[in-house]
Amino acid sequence: MEDGFERLNHDEVVSIEPDTFNKLDIAKTFKVRDLITAIKEYIGAEETDEVNLYTQGLNCEVLQFSTQGWKKGKVRLALEFCPDESESPLDEIFQKLKQVEN
Repeated sequence: MEDGFERLNHDEVVSIEPDTFNKLDIAKTFKVRDLITAIKEYIGAEETDEVNLYTQGLNCEVLQFSTQGWKKGKVRLALEFCPDESESPLDEIFQKLKQVEN
């Protein structure tokens, strides 16, 4: 992505500082899906249509800068990651190539 963030897979593992999420029932190290589940439980979305915000998406309309008029579609939440530093000098080139392909 342009800003260095990339979407994490639901089975990837994240480790955070111990007191990052004081109100969520989540361990210090967790799978992405576990954080999404904890957020759903915290806001009480598990038994409502809002649970789709984390899975299939919710029906919506979006007015984007790059298009004219409203576009119908779906919106959903995802967890993204941006490394503090590039792992290799080629990472930036690789990211730019991915953007060109999209």
